[in-house]
Amino acid sequence: MNDFAKRLAGEIRNAESVRAEEREQKNTESAAFVQREKLKQKLGPALWQQLREEITRKCADVNKELGREHYRVHDELPAKLRVIRVNPPANLRLEFHADGSRIHYDGGSCVGDYLIQIEPGTGQAYLSDPYQRTFELESTSEYLLQECLEKAQF
Repeated sequence: MNDFAKRLAGEIRNAESVRAEEREQKNTESAAFVQREKLKQKLGPALWQQLREEITRKCADVNKELGREHYRVHDELPAKLRVIRVNPPANLRLEFHADGSRIHYDGGSCVGDYLIQIEPGTGQAYLSDPYQRTFELESTSEYLLQECLEKAQF
């Protein structure tokens, strides 16, 4: 064989090798994405339930401390939670969207979504926002009640 054929065959082999590595990398990334999505579907409902319980408990604690009903919690539907401030009246609505792995909230001037994410190292579910800031359940429930519901004009 001549030098041209050897050189060109070497370049072709290198290019094929690079393409194979790129395909393998994409397959690995796709598999990791699918695994994260499966974990979100599995762990998201439990995280939603924990947030519901945290908000319900905090409302009960405030009512007990005041000695009267200040918050009324409606949690009849599994994917929705509604908290009403009795006087002056105001509403906080939360809705869990399992297919989108998010929790939508709407109360007063606060409207947004918490995204359910999976911690890569531990596989634990947590809440974040579109800016990748993470939120603890306790501080999230306090924010929703204090900043969103208490400061709501209606």
